[in-house]
Amino acid sequence: MIAALAPSLTFEVGGDVVRVRCSTVADGDFHIDGSRPALLHRRAAFEPGRWTQPDEVHGTVVRSVDRPGEHDLAVADAVITRCRGAVLAAWVGDCAPVVFIGDDGAIAAAHAGWSGALHGVLQATVTAMRAAAPAATVRAVLGPCIHACCYEFGPGLLQQFEERFGPQVVATTAWGTPALHMPAVVAAACAEVGVPLLDRSSCTGCHPDLYFSHRVRGQRGRQVMTISKRAAA
Repeated sequence: MIAALAPSLTFEVGGDVVRVRCSTVADGDFHIDGSRPALLHRRAAFEPGRWTQPDEVHGTVVRSVDRPGEHDLAVADAVITRCRGAVLAAWVGDCAPVVFIGDDGAIAAAHAGWSGALHGVLQATVTAMRAAAPAATVRAVLGPCIHACCYEFGPGLLQQFEERFGPQVVATTAWGTPALHMPAVVAAACAEVGVPLLDRSSCTGCHPDLYFSHRVRGQRGRQVMTISKRAAA
């Protein structure tokens, strides 16, 4: 964990500026099933631009955004683009939001719950990014998600994760029961496709002043992690 405060990062890629942001409870609820006008208002206040915020279903579908705002609210768990002015968003309430930056100008946002992570949503996202540029270098950033201290996990599924990603993904909760180490899962998935990970996560379960948590507090609200690209000034 780097810090409890949600990350805001800026990268220069070619002639573009790529910005990564994570909301907190102070920015409001980004759940797509709420009031549409309220969601649009929160989006505009948080990150200006044309948003693509998919209807996440814990799967592995990756959509390509060819114009800003395309596929907004369409079913997918990851979205990629090369468009300036597009805002890609992964909204979460404990799952792992991961964004990707390619040196060829591609950016992506992915939602990795335990099911999507186990079945390869992060690897599928990187594969889609490299489809147009196989030699591209890609890096990833992990935002706030639930950590092992709060993430009790069933032994049967935990064994599947250990067999798939290695023993480093198995941990123990703060109260001594088996747990899944989600940041380690994300790191292992990224390593499989040769992507270095910058872990800027903090535990959504441990910070009620900053984050919504479905698993720990039963909250319906969701935070969002965005990535956007604009021409450098």
